[in-house]
Order: sequence, then C-alpha cells, then structure tokens
Amino acid sequence: MKVFSRILFASTLVAGCVGDSTSDLELAANGGSNGSGNGGSNGAQLSGALFTTTVDGSRVNANIYAAKADVYIDGGPGNNAPAHAAALPAGDYYFQVTDPSGKTLLSLDALECRRVRISSAGVIDHSYAGPNCQHATGVDMDQASLGAITVQLMPYADTPNNGGVYKAWITPVADIGPNGKFLHNRSKTDNFKVRESESTPPPEPACGDHFVDAGEQCDDGNTASGDGCSATCMTEMNPPPPPPPEPCCGDHNVDPGESCDDGNLVSGDGCSATCQVEPPPPPPPPPSTCGNEILETGEECDDGNMMDGDGCSSMCKHEVECEEKLTHEMRVDG
Repeated sequence: MKVFSRILFASTLVAGCVGDSTSDLELAANGGSNGSGNGGSNGAQLSGALFTTTVDGSRVNANIYAAKADVYIDGGPGNNAPAHAAALPAGDYYFQVTDPSGKTLLSLDALECRRVRISSAGVIDHSYAGPNCQHATGVDMDQASLGAITVQLMPYADTPNNGGVYKAWITPVADIGPNGKFLHNRSKTDNFKVRESESTPPPEPACGDHFVDAGEQCDDGNTASGDGCSATCMTEMNPPPPPPPEPCCGDHNVDPGESCDDGNLVSGDGCSATCQVEPPPPPPPPPSTCGNEILETGEECDDGNMMDGDGCSSMCKHEVECEEKLTHEMRVDG
C-alpha cells in the first residue's frame, strides 16, 4: 500500500512569488478556500488532491526521499483505494516545484514541459514530452490497468529551506494565471522532503586541502614535495647547505696547503702560481759613480775625475796613447 500526502488546502505561486496575500495557514483555517467561492473554474476551489510518490507508485515513507530525482507525482491514491478517490477533475494540468512557502520557484524548465493529462478515471495517463523536456515517466503499479503513469518532478533547484522541504503544485491549464501564476484556489500542493538537502557531509580529509588532518604533519595546499611539506603532508627536513667549493689557487681565499692567494696565477709578484710565498728579489746594485776614485762594477778605471786624455776617460774607461795606438795600427796593417 502506498503512503501518500494529501494537501486539501490551496496555495499559489506567481512565477516564483506569492501572488495572493492569503496565507496557507489562513486557507487551512478556512477549510482550504480563499474566499473565491465554490464549484467549477469560475473561482471555485479545485477538488481532489496531489500525491508525490516513487517511479513505480509504490510506498513512500512519509514523503521523505533519498534524492530529488526520486520524486514523482501521480493522480490517485494507493491500491487500497479506488482510482477516483481524491482524484483531480479530468483535463490538462501544469505542475511546478517551489520552496515550502511558495515564494521561490525551483522548477528549471519551461512551463509547457511540465504539462500532464488527468484521465476520466482520475489518474495521470499522459505527459506532454517535447524536444527540450526532461521529465521521466514510470508505470503506476497501483493503477496500471487504467494506464496510469508517474511523472518525475526533476529538473528543479535545491530548496533554500534548511530542512530540505519542497512543495509540489498542480493546476489546470485553463486556470493558470497571468505570467504562469499558480492560483491558490485552483491549485493542489504536496510538501515533500529530500534527505540529501538536510546536510551536506564534509569532504573526506585529503592531503592538499589546506587542513592538517589526522595523520598529517602539515598541509600547504598542494601535493608537491620539496617545499617543506611533502606530497603525503609530512614535514620535510630543510635540505643541507651545499658543500663549499673545492680549494682553488687564485680565488682570493687562502685554502689549506696555500701560504698566499693574491687572486691570480702569476709568479714573480710575491705569491707564486701555486699560491706559495715567493722570497723577495735581491736589491739592484747601486749605480756606479765615475770619478769618485772607487773602481766599481762596470768601470775599467777611476782616476777621480771626469776628464778625458789622462789615461782614464770621463766614462772611466782606459784611454790608449796616440803613439801606442799608431804602433798598434801599424802592426795590424803590416
């Protein structure tokens, strides 16, 4: 036996907004009428009821569903009641889904996609499908012999209601108001609840989500290693400093085995090409001074003066006497 919800008071929605100041509580207190009169489509309250169910029209536990896609509507009660019990009048109807207040339209497709037919037996026997219409249908097992079908309410958005409550509406096509209004006294509604809307479970802990979860030492928001927090969210040790460069002569650093380093590999400047201290070169000899009566290096003679023709020239070189010179020349020529 199917458990169903009957909402015997009327409600309204104007393109996602309440179009009438009469509240649902006031309607209930007035027996479901908003004061528009009784009977027919000339202001009378719509008779019958709307039922939410599952795809096969079977038992639904207190109108609570596991997912939005699980919610269907049909036109009659369960198999322990005749099809015409609380049946809607025969004809074409539009349906929609809103939040429980009726102020926020949640149905996402065009109104014409949400059109069904109620047969004279009081069951939905046709859904007007179109190229852009997405409402799935099923066979109502309770009234299958009458050609009864169920029609899926999807697609519709999540309800803003914190309790995950939605409201399904149905109204005759002939009685739809301006701009798609679902008028209170010409509509039937059924509230239902979807468990998935009650609370969204938090995501599973994961390395890289910026949260240090159990078993993690760090979480820097990525799964890259080498940045202090590894790909498995474990703290990484700081890498050791790079080793110092190999000792090198000419690098301005006196390394082990060097006694100096003047930044080059040139010898003769006090620090050799192998970075060893060089002994200083001997001082240059003092310049010779011709004419000081001291025979110094580079001098042949020094007679204490700087005069030529006295046997020791002004350059402190021996002079040759003229007779000696001539004799020498004659010997060479003879």
